[in-house]
Amino acid sequence: MVPTRPTGIEYQVQYGIDTPPEIRQHGRGMRATRWAKCYVRPFHARSIPDGSYFLHGDDGRVHQVRSVDGEWLHLEVIA
Repeated sequence: MVPTRPTGIEYQVQYGIDTPPEIRQHGRGMRATRWAKCYVRPFHARSIPDGSYFLHGDDGRVHQVRSVDGEWLHLEVIA
């Protein structure tokens, strides 16, 4: 997981995100999104500062996550 702003910092984390199957969309238009709860636990750091991050998942997907007052949320695409 890396901050959305380039800092050179990378966190090794354990995470849990409920991800629906990827839906391929043809043509133009934006799909709706919302922030949904998830969990992120650092392996080596005591804590991760609040902010926005890109999480590179084991499945090859990149998720946008953020922490506000220690609560983790991920940007979820609504099908």
